[in-house]
Formats: sequence, C-alpha cells, structure tokens
Amino acid sequence: MKYLTILLLLISTYSFSQKHYNFDYLLEYDVTYYKHSEKGVITDTLQNEKTLKKYYLTNSKFNNYKAEITELDTLTYQLIFTDNLGVSLNVKALKKDLENAEFINVDCKYVNKYVNKFKYQTKHYNFINLNDTLLKDMSYKRYKLTSIKPKRTKRRKLATLFYIIEDSTAFHLPLLIHTTAYNEFNKEHSIPNGIFKERYLVDYDGNLDFRERLISIQKIDKKLVIGDECNYSANK
Repeated sequence: MKYLTILLLLISTYSFSQKHYNFDYLLEYDVTYYKHSEKGVITDTLQNEKTLKKYYLTNSKFNNYKAEITELDTLTYQLIFTDNLGVSLNVKALKKDLENAEFINVDCKYVNKYVNKFKYQTKHYNFINLNDTLLKDMSYKRYKLTSIKPKRTKRRKLATLFYIIEDSTAFHLPLLIHTTAYNEFNKEHSIPNGIFKERYLVDYDGNLDFRERLISIQKIDKKLVIGDECNYSANK
C-alpha cells in the first residue's frame, strides 16, 4: 500500500486546476466484527469478537463522496476515499499529519479512477422503512437494505443491512458506505436523512456479522484536494 505525504497548509490557495472535496463532519464509530454469533440474537456477549475504531469524513450536503479512516497501528491510519462519481484512493498516512491537516493534498499517483459498476444491483434491492425502535427510552428511525427477490436471496444466501438513525441529525444526508446502498438511495431517495447511530449486517441465517456504533459527531472544516489531471469525476 502507498504512503501519503500530507502537506499542512495554513492558508488555502485556490486553483481552477484542482478538485476540492469539502468535509464538514468527523464521525467516530466503534465497529465490532463477529466471528460467531447466536442465531437471531444481537448481543454484546458473543465470543470471538473483534472491535476497531473507525472515522468518517463527510459532507452533510453531498453524500456521493466520503473518506473512511481506520487505525493501523499507534502511528498510522489507513485512508480510503471514494467519490461514486469517479474517483478513489487507498493510502496510509501518519496520524499526526492527517489529524492536523486542514488540506489533504493528494498527488495524482495516489488517485484511481472509480467505476460504479454495481448500478444494476438496484433492480435486486430496496430500502424498506421500518417502525421506529426504542433505545434507552428514546425513539429512533430505522430502515434496512434488503434483497427483494426471494429466490435469489435463498440461492445466494444474501444478508440484510440495517440502519438506526441518530436523533436530530436530519441536517445530514444519509451516510451510505456500501455502493449498492448509495446507488439505491440515488435512484429512489426513499429513506430519511440522518447519520446512522447504528449500522449492522445480519446474514441469511440470522447471525450478526458486524455492528457499527456511533461514538461522537464533530463539526470540522477539512478538504481533500486532487489535481484536475486526475479528476475522473463525472461532474468535473
């Protein structure tokens, strides 16, 4: 994997030869992966769990792009950036650089063209809005992304992705990490706005595969900048 050298800039130098991706929120999550789970039960006492910290850089008004940041070791983060309109990168960066940088300047050698090749999957999946759920006596909106073709679901043993939405975050467009989820939202816009408080995947047999829980929401002003010569986005 490539290592990213981040330039720490105190003053913005705007250029028409650059593409600027603006982030106004930093979201912190704990993600737990379950190697084994008890059928049909979501519990914190499952064996062989693995939990890690994950961060998202997001734009509350545009959800075609986001950056995922995970901790690799005490010094290093992995940064995965995806713009569903045509740009991606996957690099390592020093924690101190990434945390302090107002501008993440990315050389073209790190940038790849992203092809959204799963748009056809929208004919197989739908978002379904569910009844509100109670957590600690508070009501939260929720929905799921699920296969709508029973025979295909059974044959391929397809999983279902559930979302529980954080109260009072309707100012933020849905954060949809999975490409099929973004494609379905872009087609239908049938789910409520809001940052997910929890996101979890239940496999075909009813086992919990992973669960992501919101820890904190922080207002920020951070930008990722790439040169126009490697701006593959559809709206360049």
